[in-house]
Amino acid sequence: MDPIAKTAYYCCGVRAADAASAKPICGDSFAQRFMTPEALEVFKGFAGMTYPNASNATRARIIDDWLRERLKATPDLRIVLIGAGFDTRAYRLGGGRWVELDQPSLIARKNEALPLAETKNPLQRVAIDFSTDSLAEKLKPWAGEQPAVVVMEGVSMYLTQPQLRATLDALRQTLPRHVLICDLMTASFARRYGGQIRAEIARLGGQFAPLTDDPAQAVIEAGYMQRERVSMMARAGELGAIKIPSFVLNTFLRTLRDGYCAYRFEAKG
Repeated sequence: MDPIAKTAYYCCGVRAADAASAKPICGDSFAQRFMTPEALEVFKGFAGMTYPNASNATRARIIDDWLRERLKATPDLRIVLIGAGFDTRAYRLGGGRWVELDQPSLIARKNEALPLAETKNPLQRVAIDFSTDSLAEKLKPWAGEQPAVVVMEGVSMYLTQPQLRATLDALRQTLPRHVLICDLMTASFARRYGGQIRAEIARLGGQFAPLTDDPAQAVIEAGYMQRERVSMMARAGELGAIKIPSFVLNTFLRTLRDGYCAYRFEAKG
């Protein structure tokens, strides 16, 4: 697995630890299946990062809640996960017709540890080399005007602005009526609060792409309307995952509150 894909072990390790805790935030009981010795070795470097880990588990919970809401209204909704990593929502959430895209070695690992046959929901996994394969071509079997939700979780900070734009253009070309759920981080947030986690990612051989202080604007300029934004830190506080009073976040630590958020966008017709 390449350095960026190895960060999937970090995210999975956070969810596994959360599921084993006394008060789980997202309760991913399947995450432990992927925690091989290699995965545990990767996660070891992140294990003590209280605030990044809390925001990571909270991010999963926010997206879970948004998807549950959509699936309640549309049980057969198409849900496409770009850079799916070790996502297990097709097994944990009721409903949906799921498509997971990620690099071949990661997809092979998922198929081994969490077989398709174990989910009650329709699920297809697609191997893609993001550096050479066409995302639009890979999505062709599901192209059309049917409503869909696209999830890009933990992906945007690794994409340059041209790469992000190309990804969004491919999504709008193939799935013109989709809702995009993603997380976006500002340059200021990464600089002030992300040093420790960026250093550990660099140790694995990966690195963040250059960030901006208005990351949502790039998505809007690509043809999307912003519908909702949720602060990771504010929501983590509400869930009891961190112990920062809301009045402190809303006054002295607004850059922490607003610098890393989950977003829901809608593709313009």
